[in-house]
Amino acid sequence: MVTTEKKFSRFGLNTSAAAVALAMVFGSSAANAQSAPAEDAAEDTIVVTGSRIVRPNLESNSPVVVVTGEETIKNADITLDTFLNTLPQVNPAGTTTSNNPGNNGQSNINLRGLGTNRNLILINGRRPMVSGSDQTVDLNTIPQGLIERIDVTTGGAGAAYGADAIAGVVNIITKDNFSGVDLRVNYANSIPKTDAREYQIAGTLGGNFDEGKGNLAVSFEYSKRQGLIKAQRGFASQATSTTGTFPTGKYTSVNGNPIPQAAINALFQSYGTAAKDIPTEGLLGFNSDGSLFGQGTFNNPRDVANFRYGLDSPANPNLNFFPDFYSYNFDIVNILVLPLKRKSAFLQGHYEVSPAFDFFIQGGYTDYSSATALAPTPLGTTIRGVGQNSPLQASSPLILSGQFTGLVVPTTNPFISANLRTLLNARTGDDPRLAGAGGNEAFPISYRFLGTGLRQQTFRNRVAQGLAGLRGEFAPGWRYEAYYSWGETNIDQTAAGNVNVQKVQQLLEAADGGRSLCAGGFNPFGIQPLSADCVSFVDEVGQTKTKFTQKIAQAYISGELAELPGGTMQVVFGAEQRKFRYAFDPGSLFGPIAGFNTSTPDLGTNKFTDFFGELLVPIAKDVAWADTLELSLTARRSKSDFNDIQNGINGAPSNDWAYGGTLTWAPIREVRLRASYQHSVRAPNFGELFSGGGGFPQIFDPCSISSNFRTTKGAAAATICQTAGAAGGLAGLTNTFVATPGAQAFITTTNNPNLKPESSNAFTVGAVFNAMGITGSIDYYNIKIKDVIATPDVNDIISACYGYNDINANLSAANPFCNAVFRSGGNIAAVFLPPELGGDPATGYFQRVNQGTVKTSGIDVQLGYRMPTDFAIPESSLNLNLAMNYLIDYTVVGIGNLKRNYAGTASYFGADLGTSFPKWKATGNIAWNINPITLSTRIRYIDSMSNRAEKQFPGESFTGPKSIVYFDFAAEATVENVTLRLGVNNAFDKQPPTYAPNVQSGTDPSLYDVIGRRAYVSARLKF
Repeated sequence: MVTTEKKFSRFGLNTSAAAVALAMVFGSSAANAQSAPAEDAAEDTIVVTGSRIVRPNLESNSPVVVVTGEETIKNADITLDTFLNTLPQVNPAGTTTSNNPGNNGQSNINLRGLGTNRNLILINGRRPMVSGSDQTVDLNTIPQGLIERIDVTTGGAGAAYGADAIAGVVNIITKDNFSGVDLRVNYANSIPKTDAREYQIAGTLGGNFDEGKGNLAVSFEYSKRQGLIKAQRGFASQATSTTGTFPTGKYTSVNGNPIPQAAINALFQSYGTAAKDIPTEGLLGFNSDGSLFGQGTFNNPRDVANFRYGLDSPANPNLNFFPDFYSYNFDIVNILVLPLKRKSAFLQGHYEVSPAFDFFIQGGYTDYSSATALAPTPLGTTIRGVGQNSPLQASSPLILSGQFTGLVVPTTNPFISANLRTLLNARTGDDPRLAGAGGNEAFPISYRFLGTGLRQQTFRNRVAQGLAGLRGEFAPGWRYEAYYSWGETNIDQTAAGNVNVQKVQQLLEAADGGRSLCAGGFNPFGIQPLSADCVSFVDEVGQTKTKFTQKIAQAYISGELAELPGGTMQVVFGAEQRKFRYAFDPGSLFGPIAGFNTSTPDLGTNKFTDFFGELLVPIAKDVAWADTLELSLTARRSKSDFNDIQNGINGAPSNDWAYGGTLTWAPIREVRLRASYQHSVRAPNFGELFSGGGGFPQIFDPCSISSNFRTTKGAAAATICQTAGAAGGLAGLTNTFVATPGAQAFITTTNNPNLKPESSNAFTVGAVFNAMGITGSIDYYNIKIKDVIATPDVNDIISACYGYNDINANLSAANPFCNAVFRSGGNIAAVFLPPELGGDPATGYFQRVNQGTVKTSGIDVQLGYRMPTDFAIPESSLNLNLAMNYLIDYTVVGIGNLKRNYAGTASYFGADLGTSFPKWKATGNIAWNINPITLSTRIRYIDSMSNRAEKQFPGESFTGPKSIVYFDFAAEATVENVTLRLGVNNAFDKQPPTYAPNVQSGTDPSLYDVIGRRAYVSARLKF
């Protein structure tokens, strides 16, 4: 916190990487400070991120990137994450484009790609209110108006700030003693489409009182962002993966009572279908006129046959695959950019009774709404016989035993067409699981419900936090600070587009096709009209409520211990307690519901009690071999307790140490060398301890006949594909099987209340320099996380079974990895882990464990240069800066000690958000200050990448994104109290590079710009 005390720096070099970043990002002012004579540079004392010891302004021994609050709003970004994600140290993860995979409308930051729950967001060194059970902070809740600067410290800071700071800290420093009025309005939209409107109205008011003893300031904002759907961008309008659930309905083949192929041949010959395109029983779909169509087969002579829908009809064929085969294009109606409407306010103030008693307060409130949307609901829930089903499953008297996915239709249904009736009557067998026999036996179908509309989630988030404290100097050289904060987050979610499968079965089983239950009944054969009455009958809207409460108390003292040859030894010691409560109410949405997953109530608490200390030891100063030599040490002892009150389960308590140290040496005034070591911990969160869940990540199937594995491994490959895995491998399909592109496989992970904290060791070494007008820094970092709370990667399991990366090199079908692979209809449908790999013997579900490591290392470079241009225009200057990251490695050791280095790879659907790792990322700025006008350019570079799948399946062919460069231009003019800024981001309308497999929309929408060229105008009034 800035104080009135002034000190004079005796160094021509500002010794912080943070100051270097300021010089790079903001040009003139920081560069001037760098080049000013040492004796003339007055600096406020300040508490630097990563330390609580008061230091000369921005002097830090750890790598810190600093940006000002001005920079976060220059490009008309209405949320902090949009700007922060342009920093090379950040891997964009949960953002404004996170629809599926989603982030519930929230925006987080992900330092070094280590996960949003492995770094901390702070405001003035204190924790703000969180918005997730993993205790992540939603950046949508932080207004920008009062931000002075943002310090981004990477490389661990757990000793200074506690659990979760494994990757580092983003510390938002607010303006102290703000006095005046600052009003701002900006508007942005895509050009020339004008379909991505954003605007923001913001104001900050503040003033001093009682002769400067007190100050009070308040900032408020109103922001709105227009949502985009994928149909509005060509690269995203066609899904790159497939689905087997169609809005046309599809016949599902069963064992024991198949439709004879001769009957299918006769029917399709009557349509005039070529012999090569006649489908088999499992490839039959329904046209709206009562005829049937053949789905076709990927990479096979059999194409789509007798498809009687238009390409722009609600059947919406995926043109990436049609007419080779039909798959519903579910992406075209999905959201690409999430809508946002936000109101927020932030207040801070203080009153100094005396130097020993300075009262301070801080408060904030944000109310915002957002939404995500997916294609209409596929009915993929399980149906069992009456009395055999669970409360979450539908039942039907048509099922005698076992289970089916989708719907089951009696042959008495009046909507069965003559063509379908002909095929059904040709059956002569009996499936013992279904009622009836031969032509009278019930039959299953799959179906996607267009009538109930999109599966849309709307979120309303209300986040409030208040903080009050006392600080001051109680003795010469000794200061204290104590505060208490309380915060609450309420999230109300509405989930629409759900379908009650039990009610749908009622309609199908009714003798009149459901007409007696709702107007018109329900016809599942083809895309048929569904009345509003029937939509109301089957539609289920869910309402859930989530509430988080956080209470924090902290106190510490700092002071001077002794004078050493290098200066004054300083110390900090203090204590902190954090309490957190999580409550989730799933509402009434419970039962056989398709759409969004139904949930059970949650209620839990956790508590951290910490003691921490810090010591600064200035070893030498002004000696022959050193301008300065300094050592700092930090340590924290943390005790944590977790409780699942809802289910009466307690997590394993833990007592953990975090500690670290930094060493800096300036052999000459122009160069400062530094090194740091940090040991940090991250306690498991509620989801990991007490909740589980399933997913459907995208997979690659090595048993496709065209794969490199099948081509090069010959008979051994054919054998393992025929015999490996649950459900007996491929059997008769061995020599012809081609996997469906974009296939997904199911996997379930369960909770573990006995998890222990993750730990990390971070090492950095680097240098800061100032010579010949160039200010810069270069730092090497190495972060390794141990005891990682692990979840299995489905593709790692598959690749290990089939001999990739020298695992199971002899291609033994008895290998534990092969026992995990489950096939259905040839395709890999699920992964159920055997006990040898940590799976539950009864279910094959995987319980989270502390297993494996994640390691990343790289080099950060920052350069800044200011060149006076008086030769062109008096008192003008050209300011150049560059921030760059080179990623050396990102190595993951997971289940079964599988090891992968993902540096230089792009991610795909099913891997975590923020897991694309370009080796090179850079952001450069050029600004020419021609008072009162500034012309500026920002250049952003993202390196080309191979596909993550290439690391898992070496030798196979996948595509990766090419490198891309974005150019942003702006012109700004200030006349007295008014500033006008015009700009354009992504000026050359660069479209995101596409690749396969990908995260979503053919690309990685968190990493790349999916909007395109965007122009903006901003007006500002300050007085």
